[in-house]
Amino acid sequence: MKEVTQCPPTFRGPTTVWACPACSRVRGVKEVKPGAGVYTCPRCEAIYTPRGGTIYLGESYSYVLPYWAPADTPTEQTRYYDLTCLGSKGIERRHGWYDTVTRRITQVG
Repeated sequence: MKEVTQCPPTFRGPTTVWACPACSRVRGVKEVKPGAGVYTCPRCEAIYTPRGGTIYLGESYSYVLPYWAPADTPTEQTRYYDLTCLGSKGIERRHGWYDTVTRRITQVG
């Protein structure tokens, strides 16, 4: 049986940065706030936690609120998010599209 391995992370100084889940970009990816564990992509402006990284559920609400945005939200102001959160139900994945102006969800998944 052939062993399958994952692609290695890109090393930039002391931290390991994984590719953006929306567009697979690696270069230029930066933390939103130092030490926060949430990264943003310079190409598609997605926000995400890298594989294996988690943040608290309450902390994720500072990036994307758990409410729906209006149905007529222009697609130009929506961005992808993929956050792995630790809450009272354990570890959950919150991902989809959100409105950058209101920080509310426009699409789940």
